[in-house]
Amino acid sequence: MTLANAHALFYGLKADPSFLASLTVPEGERKALMDARQEIREELKAAASYIITQDEYWQPGSVQRSAIRNRPPIQIKFMTQGSFSYKTLNVPARRRVQEIDLDDGMYVPIDYLENGEPALVAKGLYDFVEKTLASLCKRRGWKLDTTKECCVRVKLWEGAHIDLPIYSIPRDRFVQLRESMARTATASMTYDSVKGDWKLPSDKIMLAQRDGKWVQSDPQQLHDWVEGRVERYGAVYRRLSRFFKGWRDFTWERSKLSSLCLMCAVDLALRQLDGLPTENRDDELVLEVAKRLPDILNGKIMNPVLGHLCINEWDNEVRGEILEGAEKLRIQMIAALERTGDAEQVVLKLRARFGHRIPYRPDVVTISSTISAIEKAPAQTVAAPRVIPTTSG
Repeated sequence: MTLANAHALFYGLKADPSFLASLTVPEGERKALMDARQEIREELKAAASYIITQDEYWQPGSVQRSAIRNRPPIQIKFMTQGSFSYKTLNVPARRRVQEIDLDDGMYVPIDYLENGEPALVAKGLYDFVEKTLASLCKRRGWKLDTTKECCVRVKLWEGAHIDLPIYSIPRDRFVQLRESMARTATASMTYDSVKGDWKLPSDKIMLAQRDGKWVQSDPQQLHDWVEGRVERYGAVYRRLSRFFKGWRDFTWERSKLSSLCLMCAVDLALRQLDGLPTENRDDELVLEVAKRLPDILNGKIMNPVLGHLCINEWDNEVRGEILEGAEKLRIQMIAALERTGDAEQVVLKLRARFGHRIPYRPDVVTISSTISAIEKAPAQTVAAPRVIPTTSG
């Protein structure tokens, strides 16, 4: 039991936007994003036959390289992935430097060579996407960002962009993908909408990189991992992920602390709780995660799908900044909910760490009996100072 109950500030306010509502992309902007996605898809689909005519798009040694007549028709499909698909997308806290990011994977069905690589050239597909979208971007006032290693980025307007990672899938499995999508017939195609009695072969999903390499990458696995957390903890897992992403974006203009790292940290913290989280005290759950966050971030956090990859391998300076921010959050959350008996001070302390999107509504913060709450609250411990290794003399 905490001294203060600030659940309404995080989730559920009706008269004024709660923190969660303030993080949500407005419907008008969401529609504009969907419309832009559709325009991009239609442009690329209409031009897909161009791939057949270009010799340089085909790998040396592939039978299709020898003659155009050997090249089968190219039909591409798209599936939205990332935070939009996970339902954890937030409005940026700092519009000028942070952006809404919609990831729309482009899947190209092709044959594979004996060495396991796709028959198409990765660089060629980047060339195809960028040449195809150049005229559309000029007409719409958008800009192409051709510097990204693993995607083509279309910058739509200040604060929003669409990323287009390019994947190859085996031609035979593409037929199943196409049929499943046709049955679904939904405008918002995500991995949830194509679940059925088949699964893309993860070892055959290849991501094209700008340097010409193909690397194994199956975004569906990560999507399934996120859905697994929601099944375990309930919808509150998504809310907590969004709250901590909101904290990060308010704390730093740019940060090496990735959304995936935060979502893994939330999962690790919730595992340490006794029993499953409740749905009626989001503020208390934010507190419990915040208490554990510095230690979790200071340890190794592994990619939940590619278990050999550590996703928080930061240099000493970055690590120090992130841990300092997490420690400040921990201290302030304890002060706000366990040590403060004044509703206005609770709001001010929360806004100091999460920003003005925490509504200024002291009237919805409830304060328990001071004596009983303090008796039940655990004694606050002071963490030992962290010694950050340095190479300076």
